[in-house]
Amino acid sequence: MQKITSGKIALWTATILLVILGFVFLWLIRNILFLVFLSILFATGIEPVVRWLRRGPFNRTTGILVVYSLIMGFIALLIYLTVPPLIDEANRLIATLTNPESARATIAQIDNAFFRDITSQIYNAFSDVGRNFKLNADTLSIGLTVLEALFSGVTVFVIAYYWLTERTMLKRFIFSLIPEQKRPNARTLWVNVEDKLGAWTRGQLLLMVFIGVLAGIGYAIMGLKYALVLAVFAGLTELIPLVGPYIGGAPAVLIALTQNFVLAIVVLVYIVVLQLVEGNVLVPRIMKNALGVTPLTVIIGILIGSTLAGIAGALTAVPIVATIQVIYTTIQSNSENVSDEENATTDVVSDEVKIPDTSVVS
Repeated sequence: MQKITSGKIALWTATILLVILGFVFLWLIRNILFLVFLSILFATGIEPVVRWLRRGPFNRTTGILVVYSLIMGFIALLIYLTVPPLIDEANRLIATLTNPESARATIAQIDNAFFRDITSQIYNAFSDVGRNFKLNADTLSIGLTVLEALFSGVTVFVIAYYWLTERTMLKRFIFSLIPEQKRPNARTLWVNVEDKLGAWTRGQLLLMVFIGVLAGIGYAIMGLKYALVLAVFAGLTELIPLVGPYIGGAPAVLIALTQNFVLAIVVLVYIVVLQLVEGNVLVPRIMKNALGVTPLTVIIGILIGSTLAGIAGALTAVPIVATIQVIYTTIQSNSENVSDEENATTDVVSDEVKIPDTSVVS
């Protein structure tokens, strides 16, 4: 029986303390890790475009700058075209909801008595919350939140830029720490994770754009109030797994109820059809190369992520869980391949063994 010495106890204790301190440190810098993960998602999303530009007259750095310029130009154009009317519609919507007389007058216009009573009860239940928020809102705090969001966005772009430019050097350093016989498997794992994360990021952005545009066109044709605000909200909530489409469509139905009961039914049917088209046409085509994660795994991942890191944890739960799944699948596949090779080697060796001749020569 192996004797446990005081030195081993001290070593185990120090190891446990270091592990605990490591987890505490990671928890303290979780916001930084979140930004780094978002940066990696963004970088893997635009990597194929950068690679394609390198085939032309651009080097890698210039290609990244070209992609960044196009993205910034698109964002500036989108802000120029949508923000002024978006602010105007949002102000009118907020003015309607925060003005008791206007809100109650709008609710009174609902044709159906059942939905009119429900809407009135919901408004009365949330009116006190809205008043308290209006009284207690701190303008400085809101301004700091906006600045923090802008700073986070710039940080994501900067980290993604350096990730793309120094990615080869980083890979070379990481692989130098891995035993040589295991490096091919490590490279396979790296490529699989990058490909899947990139496909998920590009697919998710396309779905958000599709849903936002289709919702905006449909709402405008139907004459729904605040169509632009509701369409942008529907596109953004597409980022939320599973429940995002329902969260994005609910305000449109509520606003439609304030206009006309028939319009609310039409909007509800349109949202259902839009989600059916998304689930059966868009998702299979756009996300065909993305991460395949079961709904149960997604739900559990969202619950764990939201518990640990709030909204940020819930939004990044799917790519994180899917990354873990890709790592597990790749390691399992490599283990099976190694077992098959060992079995094949054993069979070859056994075939090469000659049975000695025991016959008697007369």
